Amino acid sequence: MIQRVTAGKLLVAAVWLAAALAAVPAGACPFCTVTSQTISEEMASMDAVVLARLSKLPDAETAHGLSEDVPKAVFTVSEVLKGAAGADETKEVRTIIFGTEQVGDQFLIMGAGGPNYDWSTPMKVSERAIAYLRQLGGLPEKGPERLAFFQDYLEDPELLLARDAYDEFAKAPYSELKGLGSKMNHDRLVEWINNPETLLNRKRLYTVMLSVCGGKADLPMLEQLLRNEDRKVRAGLDAMLGCYLMLAGNEGMGLVEGLFLKNTKAEYADTYAAIMALRFLGTETQAIPRERILEGMHGLLDRPELADLVIPDLARWEDWSQVERLVKLFKDADKKSSWVRVPIINFLRACPQPEAKQHLEELAKLDPDAFQRADNFFPFGGNSASGSPGAAADASASGPAAASVAESVPAAAETGDGTAADTAGAATGEQAAASAARLPVLHRTTANHLNPLAFLVVFWLVGGVFFVAQWALLAGVGRGA
Repeated sequence: MIQRVTAGKLLVAAVWLAAALAAVPAGACPFCTVTSQTISEEMASMDAVVLARLSKLPDAETAHGLSEDVPKAVFTVSEVLKGAAGADETKEVRTIIFGTEQVGDQFLIMGAGGPNYDWSTPMKVSERAIAYLRQLGGLPEKGPERLAFFQDYLEDPELLLARDAYDEFAKAPYSELKGLGSKMNHDRLVEWINNPETLLNRKRLYTVMLSVCGGKADLPMLEQLLRNEDRKVRAGLDAMLGCYLMLAGNEGMGLVEGLFLKNTKAEYADTYAAIMALRFLGTETQAIPRERILEGMHGLLDRPELADLVIPDLARWEDWSQVERLVKLFKDADKKSSWVRVPIINFLRACPQPEAKQHLEELAKLDPDAFQRADNFFPFGGNSASGSPGAAADASASGPAAASVAESVPAAAETGDGTAADTAGAATGEQAAASAARLPVLHRTTANHLNPLAFLVVFWLVGGVFFVAQWALLAGVGRGA
């Protein structure tokens, strides 16, 4: 739905966009991408929501620009879902309409302000959609019971309902998915996962749901998918790995290590997907002991070009067993793996062991430039040789994984969808790890390799919105209802 906006609202939208680019609310399904606001969220943000029938199309002459006023259609309110509109004094709605709609068609229309509402562009709805909309107000605000309602619409033939149901699930915390548990339709989920026509973002959701309601009997199917060399079949690998490990437990780690962590021929995207899955398991579940997850991450230290991906996780989870190995990795780094040095510096700064400070002094002499980069990009890391847990958490949270968890989950690239992510700067190591586990991004950046192109794109986008807003304000666009 596209709201009709005034120039003042464009300015507000620009500020909102800038804030949204900086941080997205946390807590959603860890591997899912959110496509849009849910209908319930849209309705909650508006002052009036009505169902209305189109009773009069815009005048033909005004429609051809012979009037100064924007041509508007007339709708007769048939039912009020929210607000005062539709009472005796408000039986009619006038607003802009697009397309070749027919008199008598039914629409969902939302309004802001009041009593003279600024109405949104109407959205045509079927009788079935109307029945759906009528039930939204009576659902619990959150929890498994709410999800149980939307589950029946996930692959609905009406795209509006299917999209809204998916977004409700994608925004729900994993704890609520777990609460739905036995009410999930296991066989239907398996069918959707194996259907090549299932959209990628939905396949991710269904795989996460299978991790809740599935069992050992699903492991052969999942293992076959993991081993498949067809990228389309293996799409959504991070969610698939998360599901596999949730159901297989410790016994599944060997396969994941062999295929994606220790395997030097594994592609970067696949290895990163495995790391994302392990982060999720280590922060939100107890399916696999964290010690075993860390053991799997240690395998990446034998792949210097990728080791920077897991070093911040070791610091977050206070695994100081690899100090000597990391020092050697620092000393042996070449042009292909030089970026590993900054995360190693931050790791040693966070490490409470006395020898960490000694290693820092030694390594500073070998590569003072790396230390300068660490100070420039992560000035709050500090040297926490005192062993303060808070210092260690702060240092690790400001390390590369907090800034360089920068590989797109394939859904973002393939669907163009936004993603739910944690707000940066978590207060504790656990929160920082959870943030990294849920933060799907567009490309890999490290302490040594910032992405100026992404910065310029964001800069131009926000600047463009402000320019349009200022123009609309001066031109008087949107004045009058």
